[in-house]
Amino acid sequence: MTEQTKWQDWNPEDADLSRLLKPGRIQRIQPGHPLMKLKKALLMNMIWGVLIFLFYIYIIIVFPYWPILITIVITMAFTAYVLFKAWKLYASIQTTVSATRPVLEELRMHHREISDWGRVQQKLGLLVYPFAAAGGYLSGGILGSGKTIEELMTKPIFVYALPVTMLVLIPICYWLAKWMFNKSFGKHLRSLEGIIHSLEVDN
Repeated sequence: MTEQTKWQDWNPEDADLSRLLKPGRIQRIQPGHPLMKLKKALLMNMIWGVLIFLFYIYIIIVFPYWPILITIVITMAFTAYVLFKAWKLYASIQTTVSATRPVLEELRMHHREISDWGRVQQKLGLLVYPFAAAGGYLSGGILGSGKTIEELMTKPIFVYALPVTMLVLIPICYWLAKWMFNKSFGKHLRSLEGIIHSLEVDN
């Protein structure tokens, strides 16, 4: 099986396919191809990212306190960065392929870039989660008690519980982010890796 037929989701057609595979001809990638599934997963990731970003704006409006504002702005910047990188990855995956395109190299590139994107956001998340946890803790305290931040900070138990909450939430958030990435992208990345390995063996 050649690179080009494997690229087409393992679904060779009749004689028309042979004509399509002539140099310079363009054809559409099958929707079931792992690369197209990764593209769809990136789109869903961006939709959720935008909704989360809008939720952060809502929190800023409802809780206009500078400590919460700082934590949310930092978290929003992280979300915006992840969204920007996701959009670039999404736009780089084309739905058509030419027989003259270096298929194996392109598959390797997409696999590497999406995998790196997942690892980078998980590592950066470790720097952002403390701010997100603090912002959530403060806004939750205000919402639950109806008191201001200044009033809450006069209560020792509230102050002491903050670092404990952060220590608990940070590893949970990291594990959750890792699980969600694997749930959304892991299966398709492994399928794509299998195709890449088969092409490498044939070469």
